Amino acid sequence: MMRIFLILVVCFSTLPLCFAADPAPRVAADSTATTPFQQQLIDTQKAFLDAFRRGDAGYVKNAVANDFAMIGPNGDMGNRSEVVEDIHPPKDESKEPQPILYDFRVFQLSDSAAIVTYNGVFPGSNHRYQHMSSTWVKDGDQWKLKFQQSTINLWSADDL
Repeated sequence: MMRIFLILVVCFSTLPLCFAADPAPRVAADSTATTPFQQQLIDTQKAFLDAFRRGDAGYVKNAVANDFAMIGPNGDMGNRSEVVEDIHPPKDESKEPQPILYDFRVFQLSDSAAIVTYNGVFPGSNHRYQHMSSTWVKDGDQWKLKFQQSTINLWSADDL
């Protein structure tokens, strides 16, 4: 029975390849090449995260849009006031393990809107490995954080 199941899985997983008309050639993407727009958004995201980590309430309040919404890693919804209330200067930064943030990517929606995605490892958290997405919208000449979502990486959901 298990053999039949495996054969069916292999057949159905390779079936779409048989019907592929003219697959596009694969081009290796240069992960180091970013446009000035993308770099600006990556820098904006990193500056926001750094300000939040340092407890810089003024910077965070200024960067978060009034109609900001968020979905946390547990699925709970949040808003601007909850983010602002969550800002606390660190007690002793040298003793707290810092998150590891990597693989920043920018998806430009228009000249004044983009989504920044990245991955994070949050030491000491029950949900250490997360995928993060932030939507930024330009208000005048300043980028404002409009929406943020954290998603737990399922393979690590209960790794502690």
